[in-house]
Amino acid sequence: MLPKQHRLLRSRDFARVRRRGRSTSGPFVALYVASVRPPDIRVGFSVSKKVGKAVIRNRVKRRLREAVRQELPSIRPGTDLVFIARPSAAEASYCEIVAAVQLSLRRTGATRQPAEATHA
Repeated sequence: MLPKQHRLLRSRDFARVRRRGRSTSGPFVALYVASVRPPDIRVGFSVSKKVGKAVIRNRVKRRLREAVRQELPSIRPGTDLVFIARPSAAEASYCEIVAAVQLSLRRTGATRQPAEATHA
């Protein structure tokens, strides 16, 4: 589970990130990234009914949350992220989702430089 300080919760925040942020898309997830005030890193997830029924959607969200939680130390401070699951994410393995999250973060420039990263 992501710590509460790292959660993006309000609908207007999701809309702002989607409207003003950079984006990238892959086979399993789309990612929107927007800059905010420096110490904050907030992440939101959107999984529509196109992905599957509730059990499947919740599994996809859990996998995405865990993949992002592992990447938090490498994410640049001052970033809001919105991950949108694609229907193909329902059949993806956890390893494939982790790889998709890492690739999306690198493509949008949301990660720190290798020398800048700190591991917790």
